[in-house]
Amino acid sequence: MIKKYKVLFGVMLGLFILIFGVSCCVIGIADCNVEKNYFAGGANPYIAADTAMVSAHRAGSILAPENTMNAFELGIEEATTGGYTVDIWEFDLHITKDGELILLHDHTLDRTTDSEQVFGVSDARPEDYTLAELRRLNMGYDFERDGEYPFRDLSADEVTALGLRVCTLEEVLDYMTDDEAQAAAPEEYGKFRYIIEIKNSGKLGERAADKLYATLSERGLLGDVVFGTFNQNVTDYVDENYPDMLRSSSICEVLDFWFAYLTNADLDKRGVGYCALQIPYSKTISFLGTKGLIEYAHKYNIAVQYWTINESDDVEYLQSIGADCIMSDDPDMCYDVLKG
Repeated sequence: MIKKYKVLFGVMLGLFILIFGVSCCVIGIADCNVEKNYFAGGANPYIAADTAMVSAHRAGSILAPENTMNAFELGIEEATTGGYTVDIWEFDLHITKDGELILLHDHTLDRTTDSEQVFGVSDARPEDYTLAELRRLNMGYDFERDGEYPFRDLSADEVTALGLRVCTLEEVLDYMTDDEAQAAAPEEYGKFRYIIEIKNSGKLGERAADKLYATLSERGLLGDVVFGTFNQNVTDYVDENYPDMLRSSSICEVLDFWFAYLTNADLDKRGVGYCALQIPYSKTISFLGTKGLIEYAHKYNIAVQYWTINESDDVEYLQSIGADCIMSDDPDMCYDVLKG
């Protein structure tokens, strides 16, 4: 699935560049951008000083059931016992029927949970259920390790005890900002940072953005989160209503950036609405992973964060060209390569 998305993104990007590149230069694709001055001329804290930051993608989906408290707890346990430390936690949000933000990647519940057994339907969508109803699910039901499914056949109490109930944004932030978790945070930052993606589009995505902003603002975490979405209407809504919320580039802006890089355009004259490029890398779309591209981004105070990197040689390569953050389903491997 990850490889499929990477290839699709690369094909889309290539087609846009080939078909629309010249016309964009003429009509000004920079209309996609909204000028912001996030750091008032100061350094972008998401640009790595030396070694790339380690990000646990979906909270580390190779090591534990993705987007669950189980995964966060495992990461904190490893860090507090002298093991691996994650710099940035990446996770995904959906809004429920009763307006709660829960952690979930897919638009349906089938791939990771026992929703078909519990709800009696396939393709169940989180926005059609209340948080209480979603709490009945085992979010680790389809987690596979070495050909086995270690979290099936659990009692309701065991599912809860193991942190496999659906979790909310509030619960994750409560846990990750308590004293124990903060003690495990990277020494160079003194705290954890987050990459948070809203999966909903349309009005649901806008409602999710409202709640995300309110939560981060109330907790004083706006500077510690880079928000992202693949939905342009949500990006536009955030720019209009929450200009102080740090965000990553939209697909439109990635295209704009790529063409600007090819033509060595002056981005200061265009204005940039994002603090980080979040782009895929693999050997099939290697044109997005070059030292020149990263240096061009840094010239304009833009961080470059790559997803989803699960091969050690790719981690080594991206580190060698100056990547700022590497999102991996296997943050232990990533940490070993970068900091071990």
